[in-house]
Amino acid sequence: MNEPDERFIRLCHEFPRVCIGSMGEYDAKRPRACRAKLRDLIRHVVDQYGYPITKIHGLRMLNKDIFTHVPLSSADSTNVARNIGIDKSWVGSPYAPASKETRTQVLVERIESFNSASSLNYNAERDVFTPQLAFEV
Repeated sequence: MNEPDERFIRLCHEFPRVCIGSMGEYDAKRPRACRAKLRDLIRHVVDQYGYPITKIHGLRMLNKDIFTHVPLSSADSTNVARNIGIDKSWVGSPYAPASKETRTQVLVERIESFNSASSLNYNAERDVFTPQLAFEV
């Protein structure tokens, strides 16, 4: 998302599948800003019913606060691979999985329990995206 919006729009009109990633000021670690930017961007590549004109793949977008609000056909993340080995996240829980394989299944099931939005429900007044500019002293 650090490239011009026009490039994403052009790619969506030229290819059957387009990937978009979260980074910089629109990183998935800040889901509200990421979601607002995505919704504002995707509104340019949907049909009259809010369905994208191409399949959109989200890179680093398996945060449910993001993918449940934007119509992605697929998404990926390193969340499971990174978090199964962090023992402190699991210690102390009475239902802590005994193995890393079981931890993997728990994390995957948590992600899979949510669906991506099937279409974009965009309201021009409510969802207008206004980037916050950095204030320097």
